[in-house]
Amino acid sequence: MNVRSAGTIVAIGLLLGGCAHYHTGKLEQKLHAKAAIAGPGITGEAHLYQEYEGRIRIKLKLEGTPDSALTPGRHAVHIHETGACEPFAAAMGHHDGTVDPQVNPEAAVAPGLGNHPYHLGDLPNIVIDDGRKGRLYTISSRVTLSPGLTTLFDKDGSAIVIHGLEDKYLPDPPAKDAPGGPRIACGVINLEK
Repeated sequence: MNVRSAGTIVAIGLLLGGCAHYHTGKLEQKLHAKAAIAGPGITGEAHLYQEYEGRIRIKLKLEGTPDSALTPGRHAVHIHETGACEPFAAAMGHHDGTVDPQVNPEAAVAPGLGNHPYHLGDLPNIVIDDGRKGRLYTISSRVTLSPGLTTLFDKDGSAIVIHGLEDKYLPDPPAKDAPGGPRIACGVINLEK
């Protein structure tokens, strides 16, 4: 190999290496949010981390007493549109971003469960073991902690809701229980400073 070829290879390598490192989407300031989850006989905690543009990590752990509705098996986990949990119905429906026609006129959502399981707040089920404990770790590109149309921190906030049944991820569910049934625990999502 001659010197000219070797120089070209080194130059290409530096350019490619520079491009790969130029923009990683990493935020200057990492964001962290937390929700203390509670329900009759149920306690838990959710941590949400945003270190990169358009992507959050969610870590959730739950524990239930033997007489709680947190039974062994799969349970639906959703981010709901309002940061309120008393009563659980105050969390409203599944989070689907800023759908105010004046703010986001192009939002393609249907009322109620018509957009299920494509709501921005639809998350994977959590599996609860025989000891009534469970953990969920997932990454979502559907919501953000930072400002924008998919933020969890719009004017009325957001909440994490745990359901009594599993989410079967059926489009336009034929039965109200298909997306997880009754709400058994809830936690308001708060941005940590």
